[in-house]
Amino acid sequence: MEEKQIVVKDLRLMVSADLYLSRELRGDEVERVAEYAVSSFPRVFARGAVKGEEPKIVELTVTRERVSVTVESGRRVRAHEAVKRARKVLGDELGPKMGLGVRGINVKSFQVAFIGENLREVRLPFVRKVEKTGEGLKYWLEVDESGLYAQVPDRIISLFLEKQEARAIGREVHRVVWRSSEKPVKYASDPGLLLEEEGWVKRFHPGIWYYLQPYTSLLRILEEMIIEKVAKPLGFQEVVLPKLIPLEVARKKGHLSGIPSEMLYVCEPGSREPSYFEDYTDLVKVFNEPKPEILKTFLKEPAYTLPYAQCEPFYELFAGETVNLDNPPVRLYDRSGFSFRHEAGGLRSLERLTAFTRIEIVYLGRPEEVVEIRDRLVENYLRLLDKTLDIEVRSAEVTPVWMAHAGVIKDVSRNIAATFDIEAYLPFRGDRESEWLEIANASVHYDKYVDWFNIKERKGREVWTGCSGNGLERWVYAFLARHGFNAEDWPVEVKRRWPDFKPVIMDTWPPRALKKPPESS
Repeated sequence: MEEKQIVVKDLRLMVSADLYLSRELRGDEVERVAEYAVSSFPRVFARGAVKGEEPKIVELTVTRERVSVTVESGRRVRAHEAVKRARKVLGDELGPKMGLGVRGINVKSFQVAFIGENLREVRLPFVRKVEKTGEGLKYWLEVDESGLYAQVPDRIISLFLEKQEARAIGREVHRVVWRSSEKPVKYASDPGLLLEEEGWVKRFHPGIWYYLQPYTSLLRILEEMIIEKVAKPLGFQEVVLPKLIPLEVARKKGHLSGIPSEMLYVCEPGSREPSYFEDYTDLVKVFNEPKPEILKTFLKEPAYTLPYAQCEPFYELFAGETVNLDNPPVRLYDRSGFSFRHEAGGLRSLERLTAFTRIEIVYLGRPEEVVEIRDRLVENYLRLLDKTLDIEVRSAEVTPVWMAHAGVIKDVSRNIAATFDIEAYLPFRGDRESEWLEIANASVHYDKYVDWFNIKERKGREVWTGCSGNGLERWVYAFLARHGFNAEDWPVEVKRRWPDFKPVIMDTWPPRALKKPPESS
């Protein structure tokens, strides 16, 4: 059954506030201020409003200590903006004449009525009450003076509209653009099981693994091949990007509003002095347990996130700076560390992890340059996977992951595909119509991050950015799912690079060691 269409037709606001005066009124000043408010407020409220839709005064009273006003409005010049204008005009006009100003605002009531069809009640911050009406939904907000000037009400309204829109848009896009020819099945087992059995990897913690030999060698071989055959031919240079991401950078990237539940956070100690932790360390010694519930009381609030996508610092590198598009595009890659994600119940073998190695490729330039770089990256990936590594692969246009991460619902103004996923077929799962694993992607961000990070161009020309991410563990997983564990059956280019190695062996590990009798001493 088709879901009913969500339509937000209009909104109405009603705000009641007390404007506390800088001094007590004397004699006939109460009448003078009231007369001035009645005559001047409608005039300043009307600035920028469509005729007939100006904010209107519902109630106005003046006492010796304050001016109390209730304002009703539509969506353009909003009622809370009118209250701020009232404060300003009182100070600007009556200050020189009467030595009078407004020292503070107390918002007594803030109502927002959303008018439309099939609206659903959604969770919003600073909501005191919600009520269904014949026309839609009415929210009562808890807003103080600082919230008025920080544009909190406008952002709450935008958040409501965004959540309604998110429900209406529905499923993500996935359109296969290109696929290699079908390749015969050489290996039909799940490589994740044998990786542990043979001791190539060992579980350290859920979603975190030891990478031993020969797994590490295979991972590094594929890493070098990506750099040599995908990145370097396009002029990319290696850099090392920071791996602690300040919360403000995560906010600008959109992660705090888009995917806060998927990130890992870092807290600093409450003090550098060892004595500060004495009570905690004593408890650890007495109970012989880490006592995390106690430890958190000795830590500051979170200050950083661990890198989710590894590209976050790239945009901050240019934040507030001026670039020159007469120069060649910026093309960098980073392979210096792990990326981290809170997958919770989504952890799965070596294909979905808490900590995973990554090559992050980032670029900045003219719009046409960024699109060309992205498209050539896709071509290089497909050539490497299909021809050199002999993996059955396809590319697909998808809903841009960077938009989802940033909480952006859609961008209908662009005709250029934003993101292509590179997906490898997993033979052991069977169905070629659905059993594919994303191992890389390449994106164009348009001017989104340029705007969010305040990146400027010397002549005011449009600047775009893009990125391409590779999960190296997924490359290894797809390679072994295709070719198996016998190196003699592997592609020539990989065999040529395959080194000698000495695996880690214990009496009790890896699991296959338990199936063999111990060697005699």
